[in-house]
Amino acid sequence: MKVKELIDVLKKFSPEDNVRVAISWPDRVTELHERLVVGDYGGGPQINAAMDYKGLSIYVGCVLQRSTKDKPKWTVDLGQYENTEDAAKVRDFYVVHKGLDEPLNFPDFDYDKWIPPRTKSGEYNEHIAEILREKLLHD
Repeated sequence: MKVKELIDVLKKFSPEDNVRVAISWPDRVTELHERLVVGDYGGGPQINAAMDYKGLSIYVGCVLQRSTKDKPKWTVDLGQYENTEDAAKVRDFYVVHKGLDEPLNFPDFDYDKWIPPRTKSGEYNEHIAEILREKLLHD
């Protein structure tokens, strides 16, 4: 994506809206960063974000051209799960039941009969709970 294309896309939003970068983690579906810095470190513009995670500084950098093509179109926090397979299946469950046009991690899995696990905190994620309520009311 060229800078001009990004500017054209951003013009569709209010100048007062917050910009966030979504990052996928192995055991967490999505992490959002709101403190962003744009700079040119050679080779074109880059978006950088920083966060402090339990005393560890983690820096995230995305080249504009890659971040807009490779990231999902939706940024919903579906919670933290015990393992990466559960997190991937929960994401797929969300994609299937919301009718999103996204590739699935496990396309042959039966998401209609499967009930997702609870998050690491022991509760259902709010978005997954909403789908399960709708499903139970429908059945």
